[in-house]
Amino acid sequence: MGIPHLTRHLLPYAESVLLDGRAIDSELPHIQAVVIDGPSLVYHVYRRLLGWMDPSSDVLDYQPTCDEISRGVSSFLLQLTRMGVKIHKICFDELARRNLSLPATPKCRDVIPTERGQVWCSRGLPQRRKGLPENPFMVPAVFEDLLNRWSKEQIRKEVDDDISCLVTDVNHPWAEITVMVPGEADVECARVAKLTGCSVLTDDSDLLLHDLGQDGSLLFLDSVQTSSGVWDPAEPDIRGLRICPHSLSGRLGIPSVQWFAYELQKNAHLRFAELTRISQESSKATELSSEYLEFLQEYHDDTTDNAVIPGAEQSVQLLDPRVSELFWQYELPSIYCSDEQPHVYLGILNEDFSRRCAWEQGRTYRSLGYSFFNLSRLVVNRYAVVHEFVRRGGRIVAEEITLSGTKTVISDLDLLQKRLALAHATFDDGLAAESFWFLYALSDIYRDGSGTTTVPNAKGLESFLKNGYMARSTEWADIHLLAQMQAALYSLRILKQLLDIATPGLDLVDTSSLLADLPPLHIMMSRQKMTQSFANTRLVRHAVSKLIETYG
Repeated sequence: MGIPHLTRHLLPYAESVLLDGRAIDSELPHIQAVVIDGPSLVYHVYRRLLGWMDPSSDVLDYQPTCDEISRGVSSFLLQLTRMGVKIHKICFDELARRNLSLPATPKCRDVIPTERGQVWCSRGLPQRRKGLPENPFMVPAVFEDLLNRWSKEQIRKEVDDDISCLVTDVNHPWAEITVMVPGEADVECARVAKLTGCSVLTDDSDLLLHDLGQDGSLLFLDSVQTSSGVWDPAEPDIRGLRICPHSLSGRLGIPSVQWFAYELQKNAHLRFAELTRISQESSKATELSSEYLEFLQEYHDDTTDNAVIPGAEQSVQLLDPRVSELFWQYELPSIYCSDEQPHVYLGILNEDFSRRCAWEQGRTYRSLGYSFFNLSRLVVNRYAVVHEFVRRGGRIVAEEITLSGTKTVISDLDLLQKRLALAHATFDDGLAAESFWFLYALSDIYRDGSGTTTVPNAKGLESFLKNGYMARSTEWADIHLLAQMQAALYSLRILKQLLDIATPGLDLVDTSSLLADLPPLHIMMSRQKMTQSFANTRLVRHAVSKLIETYG
């Protein structure tokens, strides 16, 4: 994906702009409206917050949490709105990532505050932090929060008490403009930019190669920051670098930037001047080559394939990216299921790569979800298998999951109900919902361990729930155990969403309340939230004794 060195060659042609839609004096051109590449914004906020981490923090506290990233995104959007920048849309699709190293002496850290404006101030990363894997759940967590969590009241409580810039009669200010795009988000961003003449806020240089229209432009997220490098909420002066592909192609003397990118892809070693000359010459050909036409296909903006389809049910718009992708493979197989079998890409977890992949935990839940959803489709639209792309050692491989028939699905649903009933009978006494689900995930690991998982003793388990590690500091065993818990919980979430969108009328069992109280991702995928929920020593000892008594 992407054309190597394209940004490096074209960035000198970018112009400085001011992100401000208000009528104020400035020598710089104003950015008054944007469409936002959602995953790019999430990763951008993640990197900005990562630069402010205390290097002596615990390895799993190096990363900003899903909660902190979500707050950062909310703060970013609020400030744009406060400065009069119209946000047309926030478009999401899905991404995945990599690897890990352990620190020396760790210490706990405080939650990152939003009022200090770290998302607007660039800060270099120490070398030891550059190899950290990104949080694999942050994109779906932010997507979920923009739709459901960030009401005006929650923004006021958790992000910034000044919400006067938000529309008075809209309770969730970003819910209606946050969309899950079947296909690639960059295509929908390009379509909106071409339609409105706004800037696409992204770090994906490939968007330069889409048709943004005469006025549409790309505004590089990484360049967006305060002019002084210091945050002053009273007088924010936020600037960035913008490229308008239509204007740039005119300056280079070529019909479009696509010609330059095509020649760069073929001749990465050439200098800018030589690439420009070749682009000028090749673009004058009377007939386009088959190689160039094939190159253009990736950037062909076919809105019928990639735009938010008007007939899509509202419930589908609430799905996580991975589940949404599976839905569209069933709904429009000729477009999204080119491999003839549906597939699901599972994120790279922070785990011990020398051990069995943590995604093995929860596989039965995912298989049940795939099978239930498959049975809800017409017989002619069903499949025999789903391919899951997961880590095996240091590689990513496709594993085949055979989809079950009706009898097996009914039996598996009945077994799940019994397991949940036993867990509720065991743990419900005085526990919050999130505490219950953390313990349920651990009970899964106890039950399914069978020699492949080192399950902690009572003392180690108490420490893990209270501190996030079993001994005196975080070790690989702790990292892998947390990854297994996250895999189990996220697999339950996949199951819940597939049960929710299965065609009405599937006469198996009532599943409406089965997983209704699963917490949102910013809670479920957070070690900090786990340790906070088990801060009471007596409570955690009682819960651990129950867990070992029932499942040990």
